[in-house]
Amino acid sequence: MTKKTTRHFFLVVILLIMIPRVTEAQFTRIGGGLTFSQGVDNETYKTGNPGFNARGVFDLADRFWAVPSFTFYVPKSRTSSAGDKQTTWFFSFDGDATLTLATEKTILFYALAGFNVTNLNSSFKSDNPELESSYEVVPGLNIGTGIEMIVADDINAFTQIKYVVGKYQHLVISIGDTIISADGVLTNGKKEFLYL
Repeated sequence: MTKKTTRHFFLVVILLIMIPRVTEAQFTRIGGGLTFSQGVDNETYKTGNPGFNARGVFDLADRFWAVPSFTFYVPKSRTSSAGDKQTTWFFSFDGDATLTLATEKTILFYALAGFNVTNLNSSFKSDNPELESSYEVVPGLNIGTGIEMIVADDINAFTQIKYVVGKYQHLVISIGDTIISADGVLTNGKKEFLYL
């Protein structure tokens, strides 16, 4: 089994495990924030920072969540010595499953794993007909950890770090907050996590 086939196999397995659970899940919060990434820097692409992320959180069970998210990074431009201007657009879709590792009153620690779909688009502003735009969609796998903290009755802050394994491997750090839905079960009257 080749490395590419192995990646696709694990991606399909994760999707098959997550889809039935997400259909039974309870939507509990929505939010977003800033994302910083090592990104991609090669002859074809040079991505920028920061990124802006949006995410939803679905409770699957007491210690498990599904977290779909979308991240769009600020476009990055560079100019060659010949005066050709290249702009790279970088955005990604992620579907992560998280496992609560521990809670301490208003703080929750979790591990995550899931899939990533990286989208890269490079365009040129040039008189050189040999320079062509390129677009690439690359699947990958996520692994990481994070902390979520209750900061108000209906607001949680989060910090998350994960590594994207794939053709363009990179480290991603995200910070932000989520708003808890009316039906959420994340906090009680004491503003503490119920898990564990």
